[in-house]
Amino acid sequence: MFTKLKVKKSRQRKVLFNQYFQAKKNILPLDDFKKINYTTMNLFPLKRLLILLLSIVMLIGCASKRYAKKGAEFEKAGLYEKAAEMYYISVTKNQKNLEAQVGLRKTGQITLDNKLEAFMGHYNADDIKDAVYIYLELNTFYEKVKTTGIDLSFPRSYADHYQEVKTLYLDARYQDAYLLLEQEKFSESEAILNEILTLEPGFKDAQELKNTAHFEPIYRKAKELLDIQKYRSSYLKFQEILKKQANYKDARELSELALTNALITIAVVDFSNTTKQKGIETMLQSCIEKNISTLKTPFIKLVDRENIKDITQEQLLTLEGKVDGSIQAKAGKMLGVKALLTGQVNYYGATTGGLEKTEKKGYVKKVIKVKTKEGEKDSTLYEKTRYFEYKQENSVTCHFQYKLISTETGEVLVTDAISHETSDEVHYAAYDGDRDNLIPGYWESKDKKSSLDVINDSASDKRKLKELLEERRQLKSLDAMSIDVQQVIANKVGLKIEQYDPER
Repeated sequence: MFTKLKVKKSRQRKVLFNQYFQAKKNILPLDDFKKINYTTMNLFPLKRLLILLLSIVMLIGCASKRYAKKGAEFEKAGLYEKAAEMYYISVTKNQKNLEAQVGLRKTGQITLDNKLEAFMGHYNADDIKDAVYIYLELNTFYEKVKTTGIDLSFPRSYADHYQEVKTLYLDARYQDAYLLLEQEKFSESEAILNEILTLEPGFKDAQELKNTAHFEPIYRKAKELLDIQKYRSSYLKFQEILKKQANYKDARELSELALTNALITIAVVDFSNTTKQKGIETMLQSCIEKNISTLKTPFIKLVDRENIKDITQEQLLTLEGKVDGSIQAKAGKMLGVKALLTGQVNYYGATTGGLEKTEKKGYVKKVIKVKTKEGEKDSTLYEKTRYFEYKQENSVTCHFQYKLISTETGEVLVTDAISHETSDEVHYAAYDGDRDNLIPGYWESKDKKSSLDVINDSASDKRKLKELLEERRQLKSLDAMSIDVQQVIANKVGLKIEQYDPER
């Protein structure tokens, strides 16, 4: 009874505590909180709640006082800017800390006045850069203090002086950037233009000049690569520009020219098959064609197979470099593609394994009632029994060789021999009796006890047997496994073709 009462009290405390903090966060209206039935307060002493809340308030208050104390120490030492920082932190932790507010107003004003004096010193000395950046610093300080509700005295006449020196500074920096751009010192010019646009976004044509400073070196490099027939690299450089500046000079037209020259158009010649598995070459070819057609590279394109349906074996030999280059060039022009993909299935094996059945000895665990002098009690019996374990495995293996041949030169661009095997195995147990109480083990004789008898009634042994009893019994079909093998081979072919780069 005492334990139940403790649990009930604990739950009621938790509910009341959550209701209070929901009210504090305006999740639960305070009026609703006031309507709570406090008849249960004897189970949740108000004193504990008040102590908890008071502790939280004290922690916040202590932190605020600690920073205010540090601020006072810095102020006493004449370190007003550090003092203002400490007072600022103190106020942010406790807005009602009057000592911190007074300290922040006093030391903040002294700090701001000192910075304004420094600003005017640079202003009068025509040191426009330092004047600009000191003003930005003091304005940031002023706005920061203002977030606490303290508005320092900041005559707006200083803003007029700032605008004056900022205009002078921006004009000077603009001239520097322009001169550097004319001298083709692009990175130095871009750095200055970034500074200008940070100080005043939209200043004159600084953004346009910045684009030139940033993209012109890339544009020139892309054109240089185009001239030396490194079309892929050229295209990628042009794309760097076009992703950010769609209309930069003639980058789009040159990018398209580079891609046209970099593009490898591929036609697939019907694969051959030296195995007894009819049709495997056609299925594999279809899988590879699909893979190539979905490659994420702009440099590979699979063309319609109708273009090559009449290619003879003699023409294939021509393309592999068995005759002179002029004939190869004519063949490539005739086909309208830059490369041909040929392939051959050299081996294919699909094996259905036999079902292995193994008899296992175990026990059925039973709990019965036994009468004793003290009354009935439970007794555990282990009844000997047999169950069976089954194993079976299917496998599919394929060996495939392919070549990607240039129709322009007869050169083998990509080639590989791929072997892949996949298998699927089932291993399960079956029992016709009480599976829930089946225990693994061993026994010599079903009718006699033996010192060799073993009952494996541990949790891990029972779990392993239960898993075997629940394992799947259906093997993956050979057709499904064949598709898996073809997909793996197709992925490898596609990846190697995608990674081919004639410029490396």
